[in-house]
Amino acid sequence: MMQSGVIEIAKRKAALLNRPVYQPAFQATLVADFCHVDQLCHEVQYWDIQFQPLTALSDDDRVAHILQGTFASFELSYARFHQNLDQRGAPPPGKLTFTIPGPTMSRLWWCGKETASDSVLVYYPGVEWRSISGSDFEVYLLSINLADFARYAARFGAPDLNPYRLQTIFKVPDALLSRAQNVLCSLNSPAPQFDTLTLDALVEDLIGCWLAQAGLHPRAAGLHTSQRVLTRILEMVDAGEIEDVRLPELCAEAGLSRRALEIAFKDRFGVGPAAFMKSWRLAQTRRQLLAADPGKITVADVMAEQGFLHVGQFATDYKRWFQELPSQTLLRSSTTSS
Repeated sequence: MMQSGVIEIAKRKAALLNRPVYQPAFQATLVADFCHVDQLCHEVQYWDIQFQPLTALSDDDRVAHILQGTFASFELSYARFHQNLDQRGAPPPGKLTFTIPGPTMSRLWWCGKETASDSVLVYYPGVEWRSISGSDFEVYLLSINLADFARYAARFGAPDLNPYRLQTIFKVPDALLSRAQNVLCSLNSPAPQFDTLTLDALVEDLIGCWLAQAGLHPRAAGLHTSQRVLTRILEMVDAGEIEDVRLPELCAEAGLSRRALEIAFKDRFGVGPAAFMKSWRLAQTRRQLLAADPGKITVADVMAEQGFLHVGQFATDYKRWFQELPSQTLLRSSTTSS
């Protein structure tokens, strides 16, 4: 109840400022356990699939657990299979799909090739595939629009790159594979939560790795480019326009990779851009609470004004930063002013 009240306050304040509040949330389209392959093929979303079992299951066993949904412009899925399957079909139309192996997946026969536990598979729209899987494996799937791929490629200096010319399997370093699994494992939680910037950075790094292994060398942005974007962000923050800071758009406009911006921020401030802006908003919140009149304003009012919409996470972060709860800061402000 309290959280919904905070969101409504944020919407009202945003309307007064003529600034829309954008709060993307993961929208599940399918969460199910399947006991029969035919049921799985019929109900799975986005994909046109035809699976055939290669081994028998007992009546109590399940074939697979599937979770699918959307977040912002991304389609996200998790699948864990418990039966050897001959898999074939077609991926989502109009999208590139990256398959990230889960912890239990070791090898997979896919389109005539043997894959490894550090292999990322790429499904092209309109291109059918076939694979044969073992008795227990899990995968995460991340789909992006072809138009979005062009924007990512533009960050690496290849705006007209045809993805169909790239290899359909590429290997990723252990650190990137671990990060991808850690980000996408939220799909296994009761209420998956994602961050647009985190997913954007993950896709950018996957594409950068994909291009490099195809023999393409992503363009390294010059120092002046990253510093120019960094300076622009600081100017917007200083002018109170933090709600308008959209890192992917700023990077795309400057032809700068997200990784280059991360490096620039960490060199300058010791933290990445998202962490920097979060710290700035927390500091602004604290300044407002210290100067507030508790009889006229609440913690929820200040939270909403600074764009914090999740009460529990805000309170946790605030206490970690300032060693007290925001309500204690507001109470202290009344003591100081009296």
